[in-house]
This record gives sequence, structure tokens and C-alpha cells, in this order.
Amino acid sequence: MSTPTINRALRRSALTVALGLCFASGVHAQSNTTGNIVGQAQPGATVLVVNPATGFSREVTVGSDGSFRAGSLPSGRYTVTLRNADGTTSVRNNVGVAVGTGTSVNFAGAAAPSGDAVELDRVQVTGSYIPPIDFSSVESATIVTEDTIDRLPVPRNVTAVALLAPGTTQGDSAFGNLASFGGATVGENAYYINGFNVTNFRNGLGFSNVPFEMYAQYQVKTGGYGAEFGRSTGGVVNATTKRGSNEWHWGGSMYWTPDKWRKADPDVVDGEGALFNSNQYDTVDRLESNIYASGPIIKDRLFFYAIASGRDIQTSSTSVTGAVSDSSTDSPFYGLKLDAYITDNHRLEYTGFRDTSETVSPGQLLQPEPVPGELIGYSGETATAAETGGENHIIKYTGYLTDSFTLSALYGKGEYALSGPYNTGPSGGDCIWFTYNPLAEGRVNRQMGCAVQSLDVTGTDQRQAYRVDAEWDLGNVFLGSHFLRFGYDEEQNESVNSATIPGPTGYRYLANEVIPPGPDGEVGTGDDGAPEWQVRRDTYRNIGEFETSGKAFYLEDQWKPTEDLLITLGVRNEQFDNKNADGVSFITVKDQWAPRIGLAWDVGGAGTSKVFANYGRYHLPVAANTNVRLGGAELYLQDLYEWDGTSVDQYGAPVLGDLIRPRTLADGTVHPTVSSVDQDIDAMYQDEFILGYEWQFAPKWSVGIRGIYRELGSSIEDMAVDAALNQYIIDNNLQATSTTQDCFGDDFDDAGNPTGDTADNLYACGFDYYVLGNPGAAMSIQVDLDGDGVLEPIELSPEQLGYPDSVREYRAVEVFFQRAWDEKWFLQGSYTYSKSEGNNEGFVRSDNGQDDAGLTTNFDQPGLLDGGYGRLPNDRPHTLKVWGGWQFHPEFLLSGNLLVQSGRPINCFGNHPTDEFAQAYGTESFFCNGEMVPRGSVGRTPTVKSLDLGVEYRPLWAEQKLWFKVDATNVLGDQTATEVYEVGELDFSNTPDPMYGIGTSFQNERTIRLAVGFDW
Repeated sequence: MSTPTINRALRRSALTVALGLCFASGVHAQSNTTGNIVGQAQPGATVLVVNPATGFSREVTVGSDGSFRAGSLPSGRYTVTLRNADGTTSVRNNVGVAVGTGTSVNFAGAAAPSGDAVELDRVQVTGSYIPPIDFSSVESATIVTEDTIDRLPVPRNVTAVALLAPGTTQGDSAFGNLASFGGATVGENAYYINGFNVTNFRNGLGFSNVPFEMYAQYQVKTGGYGAEFGRSTGGVVNATTKRGSNEWHWGGSMYWTPDKWRKADPDVVDGEGALFNSNQYDTVDRLESNIYASGPIIKDRLFFYAIASGRDIQTSSTSVTGAVSDSSTDSPFYGLKLDAYITDNHRLEYTGFRDTSETVSPGQLLQPEPVPGELIGYSGETATAAETGGENHIIKYTGYLTDSFTLSALYGKGEYALSGPYNTGPSGGDCIWFTYNPLAEGRVNRQMGCAVQSLDVTGTDQRQAYRVDAEWDLGNVFLGSHFLRFGYDEEQNESVNSATIPGPTGYRYLANEVIPPGPDGEVGTGDDGAPEWQVRRDTYRNIGEFETSGKAFYLEDQWKPTEDLLITLGVRNEQFDNKNADGVSFITVKDQWAPRIGLAWDVGGAGTSKVFANYGRYHLPVAANTNVRLGGAELYLQDLYEWDGTSVDQYGAPVLGDLIRPRTLADGTVHPTVSSVDQDIDAMYQDEFILGYEWQFAPKWSVGIRGIYRELGSSIEDMAVDAALNQYIIDNNLQATSTTQDCFGDDFDDAGNPTGDTADNLYACGFDYYVLGNPGAAMSIQVDLDGDGVLEPIELSPEQLGYPDSVREYRAVEVFFQRAWDEKWFLQGSYTYSKSEGNNEGFVRSDNGQDDAGLTTNFDQPGLLDGGYGRLPNDRPHTLKVWGGWQFHPEFLLSGNLLVQSGRPINCFGNHPTDEFAQAYGTESFFCNGEMVPRGSVGRTPTVKSLDLGVEYRPLWAEQKLWFKVDATNVLGDQTATEVYEVGELDFSNTPDPMYGIGTSFQNERTIRLAVGFDW
């Protein structure tokens, strides 16, 4: 059947437009470091693919069905030559290949004389960038190239790139600068550099990073990714770095963000008008400089790219007391990329970089004083420091063993050292941390003592990773053509941890001024109604070495039953093993089967519209933080004492009175694995469903829509089981030996041993027995209930445990569009309507800033879940993102980035009115003033509106190798609070907290960034 003339014209126009595409949003291939060139031609013909910059070439044969695939190609620009059996040829120049994409190059069924143009059989891409619609796979992803990000006025970090994609939101400030994907927490993402997993495996928060000058392309996977990728229930950022070629290049750049043009966050006052946080006198100066060079070591065979970078950040912070604290961050970086083309069929790569960072903060010493709150003196003798980062080495081999079979192998070793913040200087060892919360003066937390609140932490996380991947093009063998992908990957991770409370006493003190209850329990009606002081003394230490490992294999068939239909059938099997401080496996999860099924249909066969669908299951490993906290010899005591409100010792620590309540959260021993982990535990996983449509409706325009549903199928949490064990004893008429915990309402001795009658038949009073398990499921553990030293197996039912199922559901509709770059302007954006609700945010917890991955307080007690179902912290119903650039003059480019997004749900946390176990957690329950306030039901923070603008100047007199740029973030100067204080009442009473609702974090400040660079 002949093709209508109008469609042929559209296809030829699309070919021209493809030359200017700079990024694409849609569905892309799932290779982790390379791309593919695919297409149609005469059966039996040969296709030669050559990268002119490096001399690399690959030749493949067109199959009997007329299709060909040149896979595992390094990103770059290629010349594609078709050689027919009769000796005629056709050539396509400047064909762009990007990471994770399949670029279509289709030749006509009939040959043409060498050098002549050939009628296109469908839309093809022969540009230096990326096709708007990729029919070669089923992933949902956004590709961002270095050229694109250099044009945009966004911050120069990976999170800023991820936030350009639909369905991503800025995560909580407590976890640093990270993104949330599809309603998941910021700790559930995976980050790759040149195929090596660089994610922080201790708690999932963060990753090893390289400067923007070293990145070449980013593939931001927001869903539907293939069986090759795992260990993520959020999203994946898959980045590749620059590489050398036969041409010599060198250059440098400098970026300066001066404080004098920064609009600081506003000062914050509480509900009574007292100053809570002083921001107006804070300063931040940032300077980043880079030098780089690349070229051939051996022409056509060995190339290098090298970079050195430095980041200098100077900050000054002024407290509400007027005390000034300065800090300096120095982040030297060194990176090297080597590419060796041993032969055309064998390629070897090396990537190495060092991303250390050190922050030093000269501190102040607050002298001991008889009356809290009056600062006496300042001393520069004490300081704090923090160090992070380390070395990373990646080696990868790729072998094109036959026209149809490719094998790759990767080895990577990465180190992430964590040290601090810790005290330095002669006074650091003589300081304690002591804060107090007075009812008066706005209940502002004041510090007495110079020690940092954080623990003195030293540690190193080291990852060794191995993976082997294979691609096998079977051609047309059974009901269509088949392209098999399969592989195996393994990670061996080790965490060394030392965490203690700083200071000479090893204790941390937190004092609260409280109004004691009256004779009948009424708050604030005691004998004289006067407030009293109570001090909580914390004791903490955890030292040890911990190992984790993960193994996985996958198999995937990309099946094309017809030329216009692609069906992907994949499965991934994963297993995780976490060991405790004694080197014993305390949680092993095997045979986690994760199906990945998808389809892509070229509607009408014209290459301009596409229907796609995907189902996938994704597993998340147990974080190494769980090894450290639950599998270590952790000691954590929180004992409550009386205090007269004035007396302190020579270190500034309060002189304690009578013990009010002891509490043991961890007893300092390594628990037997059969006692601390449910023996029938299931892995954490999430199911995802996607249905969408893309349409290239004009030569330069494409639009798409997709619906997404994500459901958390299972989660792993630590849960207190003391109450369940007591219920088990009662249900089974057993006699138990009591532990040394506080029975609420009973008398107890100084050691915390209950002495009341109700302790006689209880195994536990209070709580200190935490078990790792699946909320809402039964639990199988071994416990010594009768004190004879023998562990006895018991089964605790969901009813005895009292915990509900863990629930997280994400629903979204995304509309995305793009207008291709044509040397004049480009535009891209998306609108997302979404809903994220449940009773479990996921790996970490934003509403209290807790980064204990898998060990948050959310499921610590059943009562803490009362009212816990509702809109989750990463819920943003409406998000609009638009960005683009306009070359309004041959030397000038104007760019912009607009974000309009709904605010975050607000909670009201307070004391549980009836559940004694939940009450022991203080203001952690979904209750205020004795009334249940369901999760996220109070309202939302204001809508965020942010506009960034940039201007770039590349003078023609310098052949546009010299450039200058000015970028302004948040030019409108909005200072919307993105997070608020959510504790609605004070500890130990229902007294309203005057800090409730005040802003604790604000949208990005208005800044001006000046940049200059030279590329030779």
C-alpha cells in the first residue's frame, strides 16, 4: 500500500527537526551506560556504524525480518552506512546516541546509488541529540544532556537535574538536597555513574558526586525501568561522564555566588512573638572552579579526560542570642576517565575520582551558669569539623563477540568516609551538650555547653560491586524477533561505625520546664501551679563493623511480534544478606522475584504516536543502618530526672535530682538474630503500573500523557513487641520473668526494676524489645520468656502485635510536552496531578526528620499509628514545570525555569491521651489537645512559586569559545515556608506549643550566580 503524500512530507520535516533535539521525556531503553542504533533495511545488508571522533566502528548484518541493531554504543555522534548486497550504499551522518536510548535510522526497502538520498520508510533521527519518541523500549525517563543543563539557570547539582523530570519533588531539608520520586522517600533512589552504583547504602541518603563539568548525560528514570535495575522503589539517576577523543580539548570555568546579592530567609518568630530563628544576618559565599583537558594518548585507540575542581563555601550564622558561628567547606575533586579501544570488538574503560569534603566550624563555648539562658562568655577555643567522601574506581570491559552477541563486565570500588561533626580544639573534650526548653521566652531551645548535638561519629562505608551483562539479538526465531538481555550483579558492602555522645561525661542533657498536674490530674493545677524542671539524660554508644551483601540476576526478552509492536518480558531475582556486629547473618532475604512487563505500540506505523504500558515490581534492600542500629551492641538510655532549675557542675551539666523514669531503648548487647528478626520476614517491595500515550503532532512539537499507580506491597520496620509478649503470656496462661523496665504506674527501684504487684506476670514493663518485621503480618521469633536461658519459639499474631498494615499509595497523571531546539529556541515542561497517602512514608521519615532508614518511630508502638493514615509528606497535588531557552541574538541566550507546586501537608503532633506506650514517646502521636488529628489534615504549606532566569554571552570575536553567564534563582524573591514546626503541644502536658506552625525551612533563596569559562 502506498503512503499518503502528506505523511511523507511530515516524515521528511521530522528528520530535519531531529537535528536540533536537545533532550527528551518519554520511554527509553534500559542500558546503563550506552545506547543503541536500530532500524530497518534490506535483509542481508550490512550496516557500518562509525564514531568519527574516536575511530570506533561496529558492523552488523540486517536480519531476515529487515531489522538491525547496533547495541552497546558509547554516547556520541555516529555515521551510519548501509551496504546492500548489490554494492550500493546509503549514508546517514551525525546520528546522535544518548545513554539509555534507541536511535532509529531506517533505510528504504529499495537501494539507491551510493551517495544519493533515500526516501525514508518512517520518521528517523539523524541528529546529534535524542529522538522525541523512542520505540525501542518501555521505560519512563527523562534524558538531559550537558548542553541542555548548561543552558538552564538551575543549581549545578544532580538533584536539580532530577527535579526537571515529571513526578519528582524536593525532599525534606533534614536529609540534605535530595529528590523524591513518585511519592517515595528520598532514601529509596539509586544513583549510578558510568554503570557503578554510588548510592549511600547506609541509609540511602545521598551519593558520590562529580562536578557538572565531568558529566556528559543524565538519564532520570521515574518509573517503568527494566530488569537490569534494582535496589530502588523510588527512581534512578543514571549518569555518564565525558570522555576523550582524537581532538584535543582543554578549558576552565569559575562560578561565584556572592552573598551580597542573596536575599536571606526571613527571621522566624513563634506564636507569642518571641524570636525563634534569626536568619537576616546569615551569610553564604560560594566559589567553584574547574580545569579540564581531554585528547588522544594513542590516536583511535586510547583517550583520556581529566578534571580538577574545587568548591569553597564560606558561611556565617547568627543565633537568636546574637552569637555568630562561621564555617568553611573545602571540597577538592580529582577525576580521570580513560577509554581504550583495544580492537574494534573490545573496549576497556576506567573511571576514577576523589570527592572528599571537609567542613570546619569555629565554635563558641558557653560557660556554666547558675541561671539558664544568660550567655556569659565566648571562646574560639572549640570547633567542630565534618568530613565526607572518598575514592571511587570503576573498570568496565565491553566485548562485541559477534554481530549479535555483546558481553560487558564491570568492577567498581567506592569509599565514603563519614567523620563528624565532632569537637576539635583544646576545649572540645571538656564540653557537654545541654539544652533547655523554658515555657517563657517563647520556649526557644537554648544551649549551654559547646559540644555539638550530633554524635561524635567516625565511620567508613566501602562498596565492591561486580556485574556481567549480555545482549543477544536472536532475530526472527519464534513469532517475531527477539532481543535477549541477561546478567548478574553483586555488591559486597562494609560499614565501620563508631558513634558516641561527645563531652567528658558521655551524656547529653535536655531540660524541659513543665507545669505539674494537680491532685486529680488536671494540667497546671498543682499545689502552687508553678512550673517544675525535668532533665532527660541520654547515654549512647555504638561501635562495630558490619557487612551487607546483595546479589541479583535478571533475564529480559524484547519481543517484536510485528514491526510496530514491542513487548518486554523481564524478571529480576534479588537477595540480600545483612550481618550483625558479630559477623552473623541476622537478616537474609532470598528469592525476591520481580517481574517487569511492558509494551510499546507504534500506532499506525508512522512513527509519530505511541501507546505504552508497564507493570513492574521493585525491591529495596535492608539499609546498612539497620545492621548498625539493630544488629550492633547499641546502648541507648533516656532517663528522666528532677532538677532544681539552677544547679550545674564544673562542666555545665545539671546536678540531677531524683529519678523520675528510666528508659532503655537499646541495652548494649548484640541480640540473637532469631530474637531480633522475624524468621518469616518478607522483603520491602512496591508494585507499579503505568499507561501512557505520546504524539508528535507537529515537526517540532510532541506531547504525552501517562497515568501512574504505585502501591507499597510490604515494608520492613522495627516494632516494639513488649506489649505483644505480655498478651502472649496472658493468652497462653504462662508465668514470665520480668525484665528491668518501667511498668507504668508501678513503683520501681533505682535500677528500674518494677516492684509493684502488676509486674509479677509480665515479661516486659515499658519497652525495649524491638523486632524487625513486616507491619500487619504475623511474627515468628525465639524468646526466653521464663528466664531459664533457653530460647523458645513463639508465634505472635497480627492481633497480638496490634500493628496495622503498612500502606503507601501513589496515584498520578502526568502531561508532558517539548518543543525541539532549532538553533533558536526550545521549551519543555510538564503538569502533574498526584496523590500520595497512607500510614508509612517509607524508608525515612520527613515529618520528624528521622534518617534511621527502616528504623523510624512510625511503627515503634501501635498507638503511634492511631490517626496515622492520611496525606504523606511528599504529597503535592499540583506541580507545573516549564523550562527552556531562546537564542535571541547570535551571541546571547536567554533561559528560564518555572516551578509552581502545591505545599506540603501539615500535621499536629502531641501526646497520646490514652496509650501509655505511645505516651512514652512524648509528642509523637497524631493527637493535639487530647483530640485525634489525622495525618496531614491540618492544611498545607503555601504554594511554591519560583522563577529562575539566566543570560549567556558567547562573543563571536572569541569564536564563541569564551563565555560569560549570569543566573538568578527565585528572581521573584518569594520566601514561602516549605516546612513548618508540627509539634502542637509541650511534653508532659497539653499546653499549646507557641512554636507550632512556624516556618522551619523556606524555598530557595534569591541568588545571583556569575560564571565565566573558556573551551578550547
